[in-house]
Amino acid sequence: MAKVTNPILQGFHPDPCICRAKGKYYLITSTFEWYPGISLYESDDLVHWSSRGGILHGINLRGIPDSAGVWAPALTYDGERFYLMYTIAKQIDGYFKDVENYVITSEKIEGPWSEPVFVNASGFDPAMYHEAGRHYVVNPMWDPRPLDGHRKFNGLILQEFDFEKGMIGKSEVIFPGSPRGGCEGPHLLKKDGWYYLLTAVGGTGRHHSITVARSENLWGPYEVSPYDPLITAWEKDTKLKKSGHGNFVETPDGRWYMVHLCGRYLDRADVCPLGRETAMQEIEWIDGWPRMIQGDDTPADTVEIPDVAVAEINSGNTGEGCEKEGEEKHIREAGADYEIDFAAEGRRSLDGDRSKAHGTLFTEQLYGDEWLALREDIGGKIRISTAGLHLTGGDSLTSLFDQSLLARRWTAFAFTAETEVVFYPYHYLQTAGLTCYYNTKVFYYLNIGFDEKTGKRVISILKNDNMDFWALPESEAVTIENQTERIRLKAEVRQEKLTFYYALDDGAYVQIGPVMDASILSDEHASGWAYTGATVGITAADNFNKDTEALFTYFRQRDDV
Repeated sequence: MAKVTNPILQGFHPDPCICRAKGKYYLITSTFEWYPGISLYESDDLVHWSSRGGILHGINLRGIPDSAGVWAPALTYDGERFYLMYTIAKQIDGYFKDVENYVITSEKIEGPWSEPVFVNASGFDPAMYHEAGRHYVVNPMWDPRPLDGHRKFNGLILQEFDFEKGMIGKSEVIFPGSPRGGCEGPHLLKKDGWYYLLTAVGGTGRHHSITVARSENLWGPYEVSPYDPLITAWEKDTKLKKSGHGNFVETPDGRWYMVHLCGRYLDRADVCPLGRETAMQEIEWIDGWPRMIQGDDTPADTVEIPDVAVAEINSGNTGEGCEKEGEEKHIREAGADYEIDFAAEGRRSLDGDRSKAHGTLFTEQLYGDEWLALREDIGGKIRISTAGLHLTGGDSLTSLFDQSLLARRWTAFAFTAETEVVFYPYHYLQTAGLTCYYNTKVFYYLNIGFDEKTGKRVISILKNDNMDFWALPESEAVTIENQTERIRLKAEVRQEKLTFYYALDDGAYVQIGPVMDASILSDEHASGWAYTGATVGITAADNFNKDTEALFTYFRQRDDV
């Protein structure tokens, strides 16, 4: 038995959905405004997970608001093909939810995936159920009418879907909802002649939970489990707060496991800078109802996975989802160091496929390493050379359109991230550096800029706290002499404390600015809808002539767990 500590995917990994197929387990999570859409992970044994990058390459989310974009993907396999459903949320404020639901298919998890097929727009978080060669879609029905007696979550609807004709037949409300509020993220499965409906209820915060209902008929009526809720962290003694939204997977030996989202608070504040993460629980069936093996609805910190959970790998069916020949597997390990030498990568790329110098192929490698960009592929804004990664200046960090930002998730409450920059701005509207970023409303930016009074570069800090801006006073900014070429920047996070440092050429690191409040980079603090998590990364902005380029030679991220 292997004992796995929750969460199994640390940092911003919400709305998990798990699927077993072709000798592998596949796990996907929501990405919202981040690119590439839908993060994909693969495992042989439910213990070791490797990153496969993102699935929705080529998606364009320019202008999409913070925490809109790609919501709650659902992955299924009917024995021949993978089916991936997802929501594109375009506008999420007020009474209306302007959403569109799509499905793509593929014979192999790595693709090629089909072009997106529009399904419906009646609500978000759709999932597909397959039976006897037919396909059914279940999703929440959204009611925007501001009238007495109307609920925004107006039940879960089911309708048959045909890939040539679209939605066919009548949609039916198969589950009216939960008195605990909200009813989203539904999944359908069949076991021992019963149809089971799993649905996330209670919102996405502290009251989050999962309700299970069953019926002998696909179209209902569905009876709620006597053990409701299946899982919740509300008023529970557990580190896995906000537990809810998940689905089940069965191992080859007949064991059942559930993946679900959760959030972990800071030691001294009830906020989650890491965002909503992915955890796992073992499930047992009692009198035809699923329950967590610990016997109550409190999520467990650890889960035991037997060796027989290996997904048919010993049967000789290695499947088509395995890594391609020569492809490196990116195994996720808690506390593992991450480092990339952009200059060395540039030398390797240029010795091989020179097209990588334009960034397109190199970004595929970065996405496999769990780097993220905002709203669209950043490949056109980077090039790789023997000197390192060249990043063209884009919009400001408050833009919804053309940011030049490459970031990685925070995966621990204590970590250090650093990079080295060569940058020569000539106007104060041109900056580059290291950012700790939640969204356009909340971020810190340790940046190299330009002071027109002295005609020299300066190192400063910009803070955005829900559009209340603060900058390091000019008297405390660090002037960079012209002979200095390389500037190293570092962020050190220890729970709610964020400290920035700089170093010039081969000099020692020196603290810059006061100790900052890292807790503002959280779901709870960010204004408006906030569903993602804190990231750290490299960025460049040019709001003058859009003609500057910052050179980054390396990036390191070390979790201290």
